[in-house]
Amino acid sequence: MIINRAKIVFLSALLTVTLLAAGCGTKSTPETKTAPAPQVGILNVDKAVQAHPKYADYQRLQKEYNTLTAQAAVEKQAAAQGQAADNAMPEGALQGLNEQLGQEFNSKVAAKQQEISVRLNQKADQVRRDLSAQFNAYTKEIDETYQSQIFSLQLKLKTVQLSKEEMEALQKQLEQLQGERSAKLSAKEKELSGQLESLMAPEKAAAEKELSAYANELHAALQQQADAKGAEIAARMQQVASLQTPTAQGRTESEQKAALKSQEMKVLQDFIIKDIQDKTAKIAAERGLEAVLGTYKVNISAVDITDAVIAELKK
Repeated sequence: MIINRAKIVFLSALLTVTLLAAGCGTKSTPETKTAPAPQVGILNVDKAVQAHPKYADYQRLQKEYNTLTAQAAVEKQAAAQGQAADNAMPEGALQGLNEQLGQEFNSKVAAKQQEISVRLNQKADQVRRDLSAQFNAYTKEIDETYQSQIFSLQLKLKTVQLSKEEMEALQKQLEQLQGERSAKLSAKEKELSGQLESLMAPEKAAAEKELSAYANELHAALQQQADAKGAEIAARMQQVASLQTPTAQGRTESEQKAALKSQEMKVLQDFIIKDIQDKTAKIAAERGLEAVLGTYKVNISAVDITDAVIAELKK
C-alpha cells in the first residue's frame, strides 16, 4: 500500500495571508501597492515517507501482510479441495467397511456351516451303521427262511428230469419265493430309511438352530463394529470440518491475522503522515512559508523543503 499524495496546506499560514489581505484593504492611502508573492514550499511526499525512521517497519508489515494474504488464499483453495474430498470419504469409507464386514460374515458363517455339516454327517454315518446292522440281521433271518427253499427248487430244476408242466410250476414257485424275499428286504430297507430320517430330523433341526443363532450373534457383533467405526469416521469428519470451518466472522485464521496486520499498518501509516505533517508545519513556520504543496504547480515559485523535513524527522 502506498501512502496517497496530498497537498499539505496549513491553516495558520492561510489565516496569516487572509489577515494581511484584510489589513491592506483598510489602509486609506491614495497609492495602490502590489502585494508581495506569498512564500510557498514544496514537499516530495514519497521521498519524505520513504526517509521516515518508521518506514522500514511499515515495509516489514507490508511483507507480512502480503504473506498472510497469500497464505489465506492457499488455505482457502486447499480447504475447498479437502472439503470436496472429505465429503466423498465417508460414503466410500462406509461402503468399504460394509463390504469388508460382509465378507467376514459370509466367511465365518460358511466355516460354521461346514463344521456343523461335518458333525451332522458323522452322526448320520453312525445311525446308518446301526441301521445297516439291523438290515443285515434281518437279511440273514429272511435268508434262513427262504434260502433253503430257493436252493432246493433251483437244484430240482437243474438235476431232475421234469416235464414241461412240472418245470413251469417249479419255476413259478421259485420266482414267487424270490419275489417274496426281495419284497420283504425292500420293505425293511424302506422302513430303516424312514428311521434314519426320523432319527436325524432332530439333529438337523438342532444344527439349523445352532447355525442360525451363530449367524445372528455374529451379525450383531459385526454390526456393533460397523456402528463404532461409523461413529469414529463421523467424529473424525466433524473434527476435520471444525478445523476447516471459517471463524464466526467468516474468515480463516490467516485472514484474521491479515486483517489485524492491515490495521497495524494503518496505525503506522497514520503516524508517519501525522509526523511528516507536524515536521513540515514546523519547517514552514521557521521559514515563513504561507503554504506547502505536495505537488509542483505551474506558475508557482516554491521552495523545496523536502530535505529539511527529512532532517527534522531523523532527529
